[in-house]
Amino acid sequence: MDPLAAYNFHVQIEKTEFGFSKISGLQRTRENFVYQEGGLNDRIHVLPGPVKSCGTLCLERGAYFGEYFPFYLTGERIGWPMRVELWSFMPEYKLGKVYTLTGLVVKRWEASELDALQNTLLIDRFELDYEYIEISQS
Repeated sequence: MDPLAAYNFHVQIEKTEFGFSKISGLQRTRENFVYQEGGLNDRIHVLPGPVKSCGTLCLERGAYFGEYFPFYLTGERIGWPMRVELWSFMPEYKLGKVYTLTGLVVKRWEASELDALQNTLLIDRFELDYEYIEISQS
């Protein structure tokens, strides 16, 4: 098993591919229940609760001139699933892992600081809430 490179990924919604420089927030969590046994104060049981598959996805990319982009519309629901694909290129170029996010709602858009004294790129940051994440192997 070869480890996947974290920098070699593609993002697709429907049949459109989008480029991002950074993605975070791909996660699943589980809340556990702590149960203390009655009559015996020295016995504690940790029971697994339901898996929480919803969360907030954070995406970053450079801003482009004159480009329509659906994530600028805060509060809008994205009607199609988003696929985040991780690709392996060693020993050959092949699909390694796919994260499929559904129930996407654009939560926030933010532009980086505008500073006339710096020679930097304008970065768009987006936050999307998702209802479910599915993880599949190639």
